[in-house]
This record gives sequence, C-alpha cells and structure tokens, in this order.
Amino acid sequence: MSETCKICVSPRGEWDHDTLESHIAHEHRDEPKSVEQVYPDLYEPIFVEERYWEDEVEETDDDPFPGGGNGNGATASGETDFGLSSVGKKWYVIGVGGAGNHIVDAILLRRNTLADENEDRVRIWEGGLAGTGVLNTNVAEIEETYYAQEEKGYNRHDIVANCIIGQGVHNYAGAGYRWDHGRDFVLADFEDGGNPFQERWDTNPVELRDSQAVMFVHSVTKGTGCGSTPVIAEKLREAVLDDDKVVGKPIFSSVVIPSEYADRSGRAMVNGVIGMARTAANVDAIIPFDNRKLREATQDIEPRIHGVERYNPPEFADLNKPLVAFLEAFTMSSIPQVVEQDTDLSVRGEVFDPADSFRPVQDKYPFDPDRAYNPAVVLAPVLGKIHASSFDRSKLQMLARKALFQNKLADFDPTTAWGGTFLIYGPEEKMSKVAPLVNEGVLTEVLASPDFLDRDNVAGVETVDIHTHQLVTPYLDDVYLWGTLWNPEMPSLEEMYEHALTMKQDGNSQLSAGVREVWDQVEPLFDCLGRKNMP
Repeated sequence: MSETCKICVSPRGEWDHDTLESHIAHEHRDEPKSVEQVYPDLYEPIFVEERYWEDEVEETDDDPFPGGGNGNGATASGETDFGLSSVGKKWYVIGVGGAGNHIVDAILLRRNTLADENEDRVRIWEGGLAGTGVLNTNVAEIEETYYAQEEKGYNRHDIVANCIIGQGVHNYAGAGYRWDHGRDFVLADFEDGGNPFQERWDTNPVELRDSQAVMFVHSVTKGTGCGSTPVIAEKLREAVLDDDKVVGKPIFSSVVIPSEYADRSGRAMVNGVIGMARTAANVDAIIPFDNRKLREATQDIEPRIHGVERYNPPEFADLNKPLVAFLEAFTMSSIPQVVEQDTDLSVRGEVFDPADSFRPVQDKYPFDPDRAYNPAVVLAPVLGKIHASSFDRSKLQMLARKALFQNKLADFDPTTAWGGTFLIYGPEEKMSKVAPLVNEGVLTEVLASPDFLDRDNVAGVETVDIHTHQLVTPYLDDVYLWGTLWNPEMPSLEEMYEHALTMKQDGNSQLSAGVREVWDQVEPLFDCLGRKNMP
C-alpha cells in the first residue's frame, strides 16, 4: 500500500519530494502545530534542526516564523517568543473528570482575564503553560466547558474524537462513582499497543516532553477522576515521557478531596482513599484541596476570573478562584528567567523549580524494602496576604497566621508537617522592606516557631526543614505568602482511611472487596502522613 501523508492525506505518488520527511518539511512548513501533533518525532528534525530543508528560504509575508525564527520560539537575534515555544514552560495541565475540566477552564479564563485587561502578569501564564488538555468519560460535561466551546471550538463529534476516555467501550455518560469503571475505561484505550496520547487525545506529546512538569487536576470522590487519573499518569511515563533521563519528569496531582465536615457517602469516602493511594503510586507529589477550606479562603483570596460563573457550576465558580491563585503563584515561582527584562513586568528574585517543592523530603522517607512503592509527597497548600506599609517580625507573624490557618486550602495541622517550601512575594516597594527580614532568617524563625511548624518538636534524628524564597512581582498591592507543607496529618484523610479500614476488615460487599484489592497501595501513603511517622 502506498504511503500517505496523514496531514494532507495525499499519497506518495502526488508528492514533489522523495521522502515523507522532505514532503512535510516543504509542503507543511506553515503548519508546525499539525506536524507536532501528527508526527511528533519529526518536529524537531524539521523545525529546529532544519534537517530536511535543502535550500535556504527567503523570508516572505507567508513565512510561518517571521524574523528568522525556527518554530521553537527562537529568533535570529536570539530573543525568544514564548508564545511559540513550550520548551521550559512550567506545566502541562491535564484536567480529568468534571472537577478537573472545570479547573482547567478557570485557569484559561484567568489567563484571558489578565490579557483582556492588558495586565503584564498574563506573562506568568504565557511563560508557564506549555499546554492544556481535558479528558472525561462524560461527553456532556466536556461539551459545557470553555475549553471545548471557545479554546478548541469543538462540536460533540470532535469531543468524542479528542477528549473521551474509553472511546467505543461505554456510552459516554460517565463512570457513575465507580472508580473501577474509570480505571477499566482508560485501560481499554491502551489495549493492543494503542497510544491515545499521540493518536487521539488532546495531549500533545511534544509539549508534554517540553514542559518542566505535568500537573493533573481532578477529584477523587467520583469515578473518572478517581479511577482514570492513576492509569493515565502511569501510561504517561511509559508512552510519552523519555525514559533515558537521569531523573524523570515530575508529575503532580492537584486533587479535590471531600472536607472533614462534608456530607459524604461511604462510597465517596472509599473512593477518596483509593483514589489518593493509587494516584500516590504514580505521581511525585499530591496537592490536596478541600471545598470547605477553599470557600473560607475566598473571603481573602479572590482573583479576577471573568466568565468563570458561566463555565463552572455555580457551587464551584468561587471555590476555584483561590485554587487558581495558588497555582498562579506556583507557576510564577520558576518563570523569572523567561520574562523579557525590558518590559514593565519584571518578576525577579529566587527561582525554585517544580521538583524543589517535593524532592527535599523524599529521602526522609523511612527505608522499607517491603513497601509496595514509594508514595508521592503530600503538599498541603496555603496562600495568605497582608496589606501593610511597614514590615517587622510581628507583621510576618500575622502573614504566617493568615496563610497557615485562615487561608490554608486543605484541613491539616501545620505542627505535624515534615517541613515545607514557602514563597513570599509582592511589589518592589514592599519587598524592599521584606527582603532584609527574609535574608536575616526572620521569616524562617517565625515559620519554625511553636505557633506554626514547631520545628523543634521532632522525636527522631531527621530535621524539619523549612525553605523560603522571595520574588518581586509588580502590579500587586499586597504581600503574599505561598507555601506547601510536607506530609502533615489531615483529619479528612484520616477519617476516610478509618472508614476504608473498617470496610476492609469487616465488609462483605463488592465495595469492600475492591478496598482489599488495592490495600497494598493504601498503606504506604498513609504511613507517611504526620511527623510521628518520620524516621
């Protein structure tokens, strides 16, 4: 059978060039995104190395990379247009299930809001998002999203072709609170050597590989986010990410868990335990959010996100705002090097990469050769702000109290954490007053005090480490403290664990059997929560 170009669907006999590579290089050089999607292995040789362009092509109005660029963001002058390149951008974000789809919408709408208002802070997202994708088992949920309607312009047929987990093996109406259905649907996509990352899903393999880290956003109480996400994370490493790296690409999970005081069914609680444990076996770090704490934080942390009420369900539109603000600060933390220094916006200061948020604690885990796997680090999220004109120790104490108690985005006890990573940021005129206190160790002393992390209260030989970083971020009125605390005790997770343990020991239902099936994945995660479990 004659070879056919998958982009223009023309057979070899109609090509003006001898090879597929040369045909694509000359006939599709104005379609780099299509080449990147359909022939990812050819993108770099063609558009970066220019391996198949025999002749120099003069720049014309039709040049896809005016200014002498190579399609990977670099121009002839050496400057970089970060809108064209995904290399080195912080996140590739994948929203799985209804909750994850809505969070992706909120992120995209926040980016658009900053752009529409001519805020240079939009560069945080332009320099931070390598790409986004949404996946679900429910076609109607995706159909309601901004991602499908505006970002992609998809109709229902397009959604089924690009965003559905388990195409052809169910009726596209969701997984019905069955985590095992979510698991089985996604496993069907990989049968017979299939690779939906490259063949079908809106998950661009080149952008995935180019990003600094991958971020899944999802919940763990229903079927799709709980059941599908762990498999997708596992298959991502196998089918897309390079396996020849000395250290693999970090994979994160931003997961919505039910709050301790929510009205929860037994199935939701079991799903929460199973979803967290199975996810922890396949990602490096989990950032848990709960809706009650997100709701409380909206009184203080409420970024402008135009249109979120239209595309997010009413009960979640406000809750996703502080979650997006947290991710925005996390995104900002490693992009100072990609912002042009001659612009009004100059995010500058210390840079810490995604892995810096969790790598320091990984080697603190107890050594146990019989453990089924090394679980992900749990990063309890906090984000507080203070409006002040002068700063001293007492102001930093107020800021720490707002972040670690008033605006913690999940319920946990800071004094039980194994340590944490913190970022303090704000406008230049205020950070000039804050910076000396940070440099002299005052902020670390405050965070280490018995009122907060209680660093000296540790029984073993391991230390409770606290890492602080600072950034200058123009166009802010307040000073913010962002943080992730490692592996604290979390009442909502403990309650779910106790319920699942009872089901495992005493239950005689199919749900109980499912708990017993995955229990070897549950114990490692929960054995690493709380300082009492430090070696």
